[in-house]
Amino acid sequence: MYQIQVHPIFRYSRYILCIGFIIAFMSYLVPPFAIYLIIAGTVMFLIGFGAQLYMNRLMRQYRIKTSLGIDFLFPEIDSWIVAVEFVDMPKEPIPTEAELAEAEIAELIQMMQTSKRKRNNAASQLASAGPKVIPYVSQLLKENDPDLRAKASAILRNIGPRGSEALPVLIDYINDLEPVVQGQVICALARIGPPALDATPLLVKQLKNETDDVRICAALAIGRINREKKPDKVTLDALNDLLNDKVPSVQTAAVIALMDLSAKVDDGIDLLIDGLRDVNPIIALQCAQHLGHHGKAANEAIPDLIEALKSNHPIIQIIVSHALYRIGYDPLALLRPILVAARSGEIYVKLEALEILEDMGPEAEPAIQAYVRMLGDKNTLVRVTAVRAIGFLGDKGRVLAPQLRKVLNDPAKAVRHHAEVNLKALGEPLEEPKLIEENEESD
Repeated sequence: MYQIQVHPIFRYSRYILCIGFIIAFMSYLVPPFAIYLIIAGTVMFLIGFGAQLYMNRLMRQYRIKTSLGIDFLFPEIDSWIVAVEFVDMPKEPIPTEAELAEAEIAELIQMMQTSKRKRNNAASQLASAGPKVIPYVSQLLKENDPDLRAKASAILRNIGPRGSEALPVLIDYINDLEPVVQGQVICALARIGPPALDATPLLVKQLKNETDDVRICAALAIGRINREKKPDKVTLDALNDLLNDKVPSVQTAAVIALMDLSAKVDDGIDLLIDGLRDVNPIIALQCAQHLGHHGKAANEAIPDLIEALKSNHPIIQIIVSHALYRIGYDPLALLRPILVAARSGEIYVKLEALEILEDMGPEAEPAIQAYVRMLGDKNTLVRVTAVRAIGFLGDKGRVLAPQLRKVLNDPAKAVRHHAEVNLKALGEPLEEPKLIEENEESD
């Protein structure tokens, strides 16, 4: 995972473009100052237009639309605020909290209450401050403005697992009259996870909510919250009833929730094996992933997964291969389907393939050429993941030292960083040995 550096010009490029156009257009109404307005408006328009083009190029680079119709957008990339550069971070993101004093928090709360235009920016800053803002933000849920309540619950949602202190107020507002607020509150409970177990009965009631999105959020929240404890019969029956919902997306949410609970349900593995045969490819893929999470306990699913591996679709091949590896299937037998799938050209498949190779560690040595190929991939995320995965080969990655030295000139900072880290870990020089010898002779 990587932390995003946001530049304001990309955040506001749409507005810059529009304002520039309006100023240039208005010049026709005020002839004495027309030339100055035309110049100013044109400059602003070109800046905004250029920023939009660059932002859209980045979006195409990092948004992954697979051939199965699944749209993957990496969570650290917002739909309008796009990364300009990657910064090295640990693989598992560490929550960082902004240093906000109480006076600053109070000022941001007031800004949310008084200025709708600045509300999003204030909410973003409050969310980055972590649990310390919970007492202040919780008071916003009592406001009459539904948009303000929705923003407040979104802040609590973004605080995530560290937001247990907000449980009482979230439970109080789970029946909010506005579906948007309800959805955000339920998502906040889901992000908190198992500590929100007491909210399960209320979430079960929301499975009959007339709003589709609320039913979806409630089902997914139940699955996430109850992962560590066997759910009661009422909860399971309610989720099973939801499988007959008239809305397909709600049915899918119910299936995913039941899969989340499969580790605590007596026939959970059988449920997942049955799901592998579902005509909905997204459900089938989810079942394969969850079987992998069960590890060796899902050993009985191996024949069905091997049958699924015969698919000629690269996404199915790669997900099923990962599941088989996690269950304990022979890694060498899986390398061929993994590498064949990775040649498909789909970015998501390449990233998943590299994650499997990373999990395999030194056992992935026969896939050396795949690493070399992906180090030259045009997609930044693929190159970053490939160079990082090489570090998991250990000493067997020494053969890739020349390729690592080449990518020290990569335009992406994260690629250069991981290449340097890997070379130092292997005890390899950052420059070709011949160049070092020539430098020593010249001295």
